[in-house]
Amino acid sequence: MIARFLLLILGLSLAACSSFDGRWKSAASSSTATRWEGRWTSHKHQTPSGPAGGRLRAVIEPAPEGKLTAHFHANWQIFSSDYTMTLNPKGASPRRGSGRDFVGTHELPKMFGGTYRYEAQIVGDDFQASYDSSYDTGIFTLRRLPPAKDYASAHAGH
Repeated sequence: MIARFLLLILGLSLAACSSFDGRWKSAASSSTATRWEGRWTSHKHQTPSGPAGGRLRAVIEPAPEGKLTAHFHANWQIFSSDYTMTLNPKGASPRRGSGRDFVGTHELPKMFGGTYRYEAQIVGDDFQASYDSSYDTGIFTLRRLPPAKDYASAHAGH
């Protein structure tokens, strides 16, 4: 299982940095895209130091029909990968204060878990999500960064 995960991360990391970093830099001064930073944590996989996980960054952009497009850049040890998913507003769920609930899926090859399902909530500057697939389950926890905040370490941790 870990070998499959490592192969996935290695394969995705070959082109991981360039397109995400461009989006990340553009979003720093965008009037619509927002930048988020935090961590992902697996509930299923362990490392010698605890749960598997790593740094997670996202650029989130509005999409038609109240949807959001989320571009993620995830790190795990020395590997990194990018993926994009659509966050769909959760049907009959009322808003909680300033919060918005979303659901989504992301397709990976079956050997890497197949369909990943997501449930997310954005409340103010906090993004919390849970994910589930046949390979892994876990959470994302991100915090919105202020506009025009640019990190000198944009490439750090790739």
